[in-house]
Amino acid sequence: MRTAGVLAAFAAAVPCLAPRAAGAATAEPAPERLLVVAPASFRPALEEFLAERGRQLGAPVAFLALEEATRPPEGGAPPVPDAPELLKREVHRRWKSGELTALLLVGDVDTVPVRFMKLDRGTKEAFDTAFYASDLYYADLARDDGSFDDWNGAAHGVHARYFGEVHGETNKLDPINFDRVSYVPEIAVGRWPVSTADDAKAVAAKTLRHQRAVLAAGPSTRAAADELAFFVSGGWIDNSARATALIERVKSKGAWRTDLHGFFVAGREPGTAAVAAAFARSPAAIFHTGHGQPWGWEGCFDRDVMTRSPATDTPPFLFSIGCSTAVIATEPPYGAYVDVDGTLHKGTNSGQVFTDFPPPPAPIQRDACNATSVSEEAVRRADGGAIAVIGCVSGSQPCAHTLLDGFVDAMAESPSAAAGRWWPASLARYVRDYMFMDPAPTESWYPPSIFFQGMKFVYLGDPTVRLR
Repeated sequence: MRTAGVLAAFAAAVPCLAPRAAGAATAEPAPERLLVVAPASFRPALEEFLAERGRQLGAPVAFLALEEATRPPEGGAPPVPDAPELLKREVHRRWKSGELTALLLVGDVDTVPVRFMKLDRGTKEAFDTAFYASDLYYADLARDDGSFDDWNGAAHGVHARYFGEVHGETNKLDPINFDRVSYVPEIAVGRWPVSTADDAKAVAAKTLRHQRAVLAAGPSTRAAADELAFFVSGGWIDNSARATALIERVKSKGAWRTDLHGFFVAGREPGTAAVAAAFARSPAAIFHTGHGQPWGWEGCFDRDVMTRSPATDTPPFLFSIGCSTAVIATEPPYGAYVDVDGTLHKGTNSGQVFTDFPPPPAPIQRDACNATSVSEEAVRRADGGAIAVIGCVSGSQPCAHTLLDGFVDAMAESPSAAAGRWWPASLARYVRDYMFMDPAPTESWYPPSIFFQGMKFVYLGDPTVRLR
């Protein structure tokens, strides 16, 4: 359990911008322009979604076959970009031409490539190297001048194979933002963690049902649809106070009904019954702060609660800042992984020792290397679970509460916006609040953790869904 003192010490060490002024709630956001990327074989399963979602959004939904997006250009000079970069370059091109505001990746990491960022984490057996899956790579398209950001600003030697490198935990000489990533998203990005066309069709149908219900709801029929539920299950010592302050801010805006439904008191968790009762009410969203694991939120939410929750056309949006609550892939080189050269590594957790920099993971990880979590299962569930989830793919620190604050504040300010739009707003505010694009390492391990916190959170679900 870590205090906010470490966070405050780092914040005091770097220049900060003034706090963002609260914006006025928008009456009706501009239509989202959604691009769906999926294997070509998934298209028949998605035809109904593409057509109806376009009508719901008020703008056509475009489809891009993954194979087309990741096909290397003919006659290109080496080195040939890998699949994530080829896909990102095409998304960047379409963004520059005004064709999209949001991207939906239809496929788990065994189907649609993910980018692994790299940290110089202090683990001797791993040669002080760790990799984390990061879909922020696809959202952070451009530098300030609009040019493509490849997340590979330090492309010399071994670093040419690493993307989104963050230093500062063991390497105290280089800047923390070693690859000079621009960080702030230009578009909203979500991922459906599915591996088959049938699963894609089921999640698509669930999303359409949810949006029909939301769009059809009037002031007299909203009921729990206007409710936000908050749970605190231990964690850092200021969680309860920060959650309470956040709830009060939301109430002052008047856009949502909310309360602290579960509270960590004297070592006692809120309990699974409290979260199960919240699911039964089908609120718009359920938020969690505190400890977490891939299988759930400490002491209050797990696979059993999720699978036993009632079937509904309006499952809630979930957001947890607990550790590893939204694992989508292996965590190399600790866990088993396949590298970019096709070699399988058993990982340091199974006794492997790296005596040089580990080769980077391949952007597709299958079978035992495709780790999962209750968050993925909740999104994949065809008749309930969650309409979308935001969570962390690895360890989470106290600064993650700032991401939650930014997301919920954006909800309160623009309640009719797409849910995926609140997440880029939160990341942009996070950067502004800490103004950390050029931080230098300190003796502490925590500054790099603050920097790459947003890089290891993932949005699972259609980023254009509206909750009201």
